[in-house]
Amino acid sequence: MILHHYGVSPYSEKIRCLFGYTDMAWQSMVVAPLPPRPVLDPLVGGYRRIPVAQIGADLFCDSNLIAEEISTLAGNPQLGLVNCAAEIQSFVQHTEQTVFMAVVQSVVPKSALAMLLPRYWPWQILKLMRDRAKVAKTSKAPRLSKTERTDALLHFCDGIDARTTNSDFLFGDTPTIADFAAYHVVWFADLTRPGKLLHDRPHALAWQARMHAFGHGEIAKIKPAQVFQAARESEPRQISKAQRHHDDIGASVVVRPNDYAREGVTGQLVGADADRWIIARHTDRFGTLHVHFPARGYELSVTGK
Repeated sequence: MILHHYGVSPYSEKIRCLFGYTDMAWQSMVVAPLPPRPVLDPLVGGYRRIPVAQIGADLFCDSNLIAEEISTLAGNPQLGLVNCAAEIQSFVQHTEQTVFMAVVQSVVPKSALAMLLPRYWPWQILKLMRDRAKVAKTSKAPRLSKTERTDALLHFCDGIDARTTNSDFLFGDTPTIADFAAYHVVWFADLTRPGKLLHDRPHALAWQARMHAFGHGEIAKIKPAQVFQAARESEPRQISKAQRHHDDIGASVVVRPNDYAREGVTGQLVGADADRWIIARHTDRFGTLHVHFPARGYELSVTGK
């Protein structure tokens, strides 16, 4: 698996930690924190969120869908959100929407600048800040009040501490996707305010240390030419029979996130079920590519039959 990612991307850290836990070998393609991305853009079209995973001519968008692929490869169903109990699914949804937004919206410019200065040139930081401001203007994600942010973070941190009082992980003695969803939120908060989020919560801090100890697995850097070769010399994997019965199979469609960074990807719908949409992009450079999206958190619009 090739992972298109960058260092301070929180959802990329979620996947990197999953690689560490599953002891998986993977290939790293580092991209810029904002478009244009000359390696990824020709493959995935207009989608701008990071990370994106690639297996040959198949591209997987959204960290929960990537985690589902990892769960299959690792033979561990509890790492795939669709395989988990409703309580875990609800926890992940709340964590990655409300709690993550509470962290993001609590970051002050001075802290963000302190995080970015050791990693990027000043002109890159300026472009990044302008880009994120533009994304925020078109975002449909709710803007939380200071009280709502404080309450969400307090409940989240107390919840982690309580859940890990008598077990190593949030829902028992082995990790589920909930642990990785919570960990990347804590990890991102620590980038701007190190040690503040879980301060004075010993069980939560011990849980964080256990998650951090998983590392990132076996990483091999990959060159752009190798990424393109993998796409060009591979065929997309077969679409299952169950995914070929959607009413709009064969239609021209656009898929986009339903909250923020809403640029869409255009293609032909070739597979769909309750949890996933698969669209084909027919390119001169690489042949046919299949781009996979989770149905949850995304919207599909038919543009032609």
